[in-house]
Amino acid sequence: MTHENFLPHQEALERPVFIVGPLRSGSTLLRLLMDQHPDTNVFGEFEGAVSQAHGDQWPTMPSYWHFVNSDRQTRALDLEIDQSLDYPALVRDFLRQLHQRKPRRLIGASVHSRIDLLPKIWPKARYINLMRDPRDVAKSCIGMGWAGNTYEGAYFWQKVEQHRAALNAQVPGSQRLEVRYEDLVSNPEATLSRICDFLEINFDPKMLEIEGNTSYSCPSAKYANQWQGKMSERDIRWVELRLGGQIEAAGYVRHKPAHSSLSLGERIYIFVQNRVYKARYQIKKWGFGLWAQYILARKLRIQGWQDRAREKTNAIDIQYLK
Repeated sequence: MTHENFLPHQEALERPVFIVGPLRSGSTLLRLLMDQHPDTNVFGEFEGAVSQAHGDQWPTMPSYWHFVNSDRQTRALDLEIDQSLDYPALVRDFLRQLHQRKPRRLIGASVHSRIDLLPKIWPKARYINLMRDPRDVAKSCIGMGWAGNTYEGAYFWQKVEQHRAALNAQVPGSQRLEVRYEDLVSNPEATLSRICDFLEINFDPKMLEIEGNTSYSCPSAKYANQWQGKMSERDIRWVELRLGGQIEAAGYVRHKPAHSSLSLGERIYIFVQNRVYKARYQIKKWGFGLWAQYILARKLRIQGWQDRAREKTNAIDIQYLK
């Protein structure tokens, strides 16, 4: 196989590659490693391609146009909106725009939300099913301020695994590759070689040279299974109680085969502590005044006020990105 055997640009757009999995599963690390390859353009997160769906229905076009112009991640892609296009055609046109800026044999991105809807837009797309131990995902979500405890943090893993099952049911096995975060950081060259074989490109050692071009460090085994030394028995129990047999179904082993059920007091604590933690995290990051504006604007559904508050929170959030 040689790099001269390039796919035509149209086929590249018909067969994009998506890294799919929960938030905090290592998708940014894998995306950056893949983007180092001279044949690939793995441009970032493409959440806005599917995140605004309502059930199995696409959003209305005016609401989606507004989303593209106001969502921090999507707006950062600097996309032109062709209002003559319907929803699937517009999202495909977004990918075309991103491909034109950096034409490569392959184009791809990471998606974490409604991954089960991607085949509706790209029937021939290929998927790297990125898996990570749910206990590490739950723990990491607390650090991001998205959850106050591991029981609520496990939700971010759980909801995507449900969408992953629906995705896998639609997509032939030849268009899917399962990759575990633990393998990626412990044996990156072998894991990346598997990915390259799946994508029909040659492995390039430059894929591992990310420290000079990004803020990320090279993969290291020390990042795998951190929960084993950093999570309390209580926090492990909460994750395993929430997920139950889903842990084994994903190929991981429960710390204990059975746990006592949550008491009423625990359930109340988990709910209240989660709400308080997230509020305090946002207040610390944004300041009380801006946080209060953000909450009130959402509660009152005043669109202009929401947009102005979001502009300010987005500007602050960008400073926290790695």
